[in-house]
Amino acid sequence: MGLLDVNMPMLYGEGKKAFHRLQLEIIRASNDQSIFAWSSRSINMQPVSILADDPSDFRDCGRMELMDHDEFIKQYRLKEELDPIEERLGTFPITNRGIQIWLFLRPYPSSHTHFQAWLPCRFLPGDPPVAIPLTLWESNYYRWPMLSFGFFPEGPQLRQVYLRYQDPPHRNTTFEVDDRTLTENGFTCCGAYPEEFTGNTLTLTSTNPLGVKVYFDNQANHRFSVGFGQCFGKRWIHVSSVESNIVEPREFYIPGEYYEMLVNTPEHAQAMNKGCSGSEGYGQIYIMRTCLPQTTKILQISSVMWKSSRICGVKLEVFDDPSFCHVSGEWTAFDVNVGRFFACLIDTDITIYSGNRRSRL
Repeated sequence: MGLLDVNMPMLYGEGKKAFHRLQLEIIRASNDQSIFAWSSRSINMQPVSILADDPSDFRDCGRMELMDHDEFIKQYRLKEELDPIEERLGTFPITNRGIQIWLFLRPYPSSHTHFQAWLPCRFLPGDPPVAIPLTLWESNYYRWPMLSFGFFPEGPQLRQVYLRYQDPPHRNTTFEVDDRTLTENGFTCCGAYPEEFTGNTLTLTSTNPLGVKVYFDNQANHRFSVGFGQCFGKRWIHVSSVESNIVEPREFYIPGEYYEMLVNTPEHAQAMNKGCSGSEGYGQIYIMRTCLPQTTKILQISSVMWKSSRICGVKLEVFDDPSFCHVSGEWTAFDVNVGRFFACLIDTDITIYSGNRRSRL
């Protein structure tokens, strides 16, 4: 605190929050964006705060140098006038929503939620600006260390964003999966990841936020994966199908599917959350239908999620019905009250009508 000329009270028992408070005090006293240029060696399986958790996250910043704003801005060959841009880069106030800041953002290919943000600093003279990975959730941005850097077809855009300095919410969730109808229709479960996901019950935590099961269609020589995850306190389910008949060894394919879903966790959570009405009822039933490539079969996933329970029931079914070859593959949610839930228990083959839509449980 003396070296950085900041004042803050000492509070015991805070853990990493003490270091977060120190960084916020530094930000209040300085407009140096290199404070966001940290890099954690720990494996973060979920999006995290924009602030570092430990001083060791700055271990590689010993030779960090700030870039002149004119040099930094001219790298992007922007047609806008430099003075307003430099003025925007020079301040980032702390609000109750997050750190309000102007950043050069570049979207990841084929993603609406993942971005690369450029900072006006570099590790060595002549190096390019430092880039950090961000993910968007409900109009706020979090750090997402799982993202890797690659080819970006689009150039950066200057945007005003809010960087969350609070950790996102986490909630332990247990998925109970009923896939008996798949095995009755010629499908076999050819593997799961992580390996402890061997049965039909999976409990997810902040350090283990995803489980993937892979199914194989013996008749069509086709496989698909179902991911069960949680992100930002939301539970989600996602289906990934492979159209090719080429079968990779399971020791490569299954972990690859797991990593692909893990990286896109925020997008999968948003896709399922989009169908939610946001009501304050007891819970909701989610239904999604998707076509299985190279077949006339429809995969239907039904899930009951209660707001007061951490247990989520999931049923996987498959239908041979060519008339549904143009299903959307999007989630539809229905509010549930207690009376309707007990009706579902009594008659498990029930049809729900909502407008012109019909869904079978």
